[in-house]
This record gives sequence, C-alpha cells and structure tokens, in this order.
Amino acid sequence: MSLDIPTETAERLAAKAREQGLSINALLERLLNGAGDPTPSAANGKAPILPAWHLGVRGSLHRRDIYDDVD
Repeated sequence: MSLDIPTETAERLAAKAREQGLSINALLERLLNGAGDPTPSAANGKAPILPAWHLGVRGSLHRRDIYDDVD
C-alpha cells in the first residue's frame, strides 16, 4: 500500500519519529493505536459523572427557574 502525502508532511513525520527515537512505521502504529480511544467513562459503558453544585437554600435549579422560555 502506498500513500500520497505532501513532502512537508513526510518531513514533519520523519522529524517527529526521530525526536521520539522511533521508526516512521512505529510512530504511525503508536498514533493509530492511540487514536479514537474512548474516554475511560465511556469505555466501561457508564455515563460520565457530572459535578453537582449545591447552591444553598435555593436547592437545585431547573431551566424553568432561570429562563422564561420553558413552561
């Protein structure tokens, strides 16, 4: 398989591989294996935990408490 990439991109790729002490193939493998990894919370099938802000006496706020465009 061959890829047609611009010379400038090939030079940047080679420089990055040299910088890390890897061959271009090894660098590409590392990039591909790391690309598209799901976040840790999505990987285990659970929704991410969102922060809860306790706002004192008022309690929780809903959109209808703040904006008047909701019934």
